[in-house]
Amino acid sequence: MSGSNTGMVSFSTAPKDERSVSKGLAVAAIIERDNAQSFDGIPGERVSIRIYGSQIDNRFSMLESVAAPGCAAPLHTHAEDELFYVIAGTPTFRLGEQVRDVSPGSIVFIPAGTPHSWINKTSSELRMLAIFAPGGVEHLFTRIAGIPLDQIATLASEYGTAVVGPPMDLG
Repeated sequence: MSGSNTGMVSFSTAPKDERSVSKGLAVAAIIERDNAQSFDGIPGERVSIRIYGSQIDNRFSMLESVAAPGCAAPLHTHAEDELFYVIAGTPTFRLGEQVRDVSPGSIVFIPAGTPHSWINKTSSELRMLAIFAPGGVEHLFTRIAGIPLDQIATLASEYGTAVVGPPMDLG
């Protein structure tokens, strides 16, 4: 599925000259929600890759995360900048040593190399968009399905991601 245009509706927005093709700007796209495939992420999470970096010259990638109550990402760093947009629910984020509850509609920006994690401490489902720049790390998420958290670190290191601590506690 990597790099596939399945589910994309493309519109020509610029002539296919050397400049636009080399920058990946030759075609604009609408990606329908119904065409997103979801799969298991970390325990308690369903992930949909909304756009692969390879579809847009690796400028960024976008994932949608639906996390059950109690779902938590381990403390980690990665080479990409990451931006979360909270659609629904109230996640608790840890950015370095700072811990904070985040409300729907909020944006959380995490510069590359910043230790961070999140947890759903509520009794409701959590929905977020995660954008990584540059793209490429989204392929990690397709490979962690069904893997226990304590075994993700080795796989994550192949994508420039380092697990540096456990997930936050529910307490």
